[in-house]
Amino acid sequence: MKRFLILIIILSSTASFAQEGSTLFGIQYKPIIPNRIIGTFEQDFSADQLTSSIRQRIGHSYGMMIRHGFTDMFSLEVGLNYNFRKFGLDWAVQDSGYSAVSDVRVVSYEMPVMGLVFIQLGKQFWMDAAIGSSITFFSSDVQVFEPINVGEYFLQEGAYNSKIQGAFLANLGFEYRTKKSGFFHLGASYHLPYAPIMNWAMSYEHTSGQSLSVQTLRGSYLTLDFRYFLPENKDD
Repeated sequence: MKRFLILIIILSSTASFAQEGSTLFGIQYKPIIPNRIIGTFEQDFSADQLTSSIRQRIGHSYGMMIRHGFTDMFSLEVGLNYNFRKFGLDWAVQDSGYSAVSDVRVVSYEMPVMGLVFIQLGKQFWMDAAIGSSITFFSSDVQVFEPINVGEYFLQEGAYNSKIQGAFLANLGFEYRTKKSGFFHLGASYHLPYAPIMNWAMSYEHTSGQSLSVQTLRGSYLTLDFRYFLPENKDD
């Protein structure tokens, strides 16, 4: 929580040094959408007699952002997001009848910086495209333990390659603007880490040994973006 408050203070300080122009404060919610086209969806971890895999499930991202407009067509956004991701886990041992399913949660805090280019489609409608980068702060490593019998169990372990990592961001969206009620934004974003975020292991442990598969998890994903910007208060 202390880190979260420190990041908010940094974010507010960044906005205070913005150039002259329109500065807006916004909030956003981004569901993380599992799909086979863009982002990590399913990854196989089978080894020896062990058949195992992970599959991305619906996740959530909540946040705030500050947008400063340098011109009618170009703006800069800085933000702070809380990301909650979920993966489904599957294990099975061939010809044994042993199987299990579980899930694991991956939590992170993200500070994105994006440049936006706008195209006006109508009096109050705009289209925007944005690219940028983010710094992501990960919390603790993750582990799931699924017992079978005494001295026999399935195990998942995930260790972050670094607690602080970077990612490429891209966004495409549409915006409806009003002077009194603020701006309403609907879009989609792609989050691509510059390197795999975790070393991930799936194993079947027993008294005679283990079946183990270790791979890297890239951690890319696609989101829908729902944003709302408060109207800017200016003195007449």
